[in-house]
Amino acid sequence: MNRIELRTIIHNALNTKVGTEYGDILSVERLDPFRQEWGLRVTAPDPMGEPRVFRVIITEG
Repeated sequence: MNRIELRTIIHNALNTKVGTEYGDILSVERLDPFRQEWGLRVTAPDPMGEPRVFRVIITEG
């Protein structure tokens, strides 16, 4: 499985958890593979309700 396929699987799984409560996902964006960014940018609320941005990076080990 290549990194783009894995990124799509993770993206689809995260999109099923969309919501506005703690533990939910506000948005999921795919990073640009043409800029050598293999991953996702995920925005989710913290326990105080403030949005936090996370980068999920996919690398081969």
